Amino acid sequence: MCQKRQRRCPVLLAIREEAVMEWATAETLEEVCRAWGRLGGRATLHRYGPEHFAALARRRRVAR
Repeated sequence: MCQKRQRRCPVLLAIREEAVMEWATAETLEEVCRAWGRLGGRATLHRYGPEHFAALARRRRVAR
């Protein structure tokens, strides 16, 4: 995992490059939105780890 301020992380740069390539081949707005949504999820997963999503799920279950 890397922290938010480490913008030069090679893994994060590779994730971003994959998203740009997917975006460049998208033919519809829906495909573009899907590519950028996936980028956000993958970047967050890399930065904060799976525990971040588990904590969000726990908070959501408690709020209901």
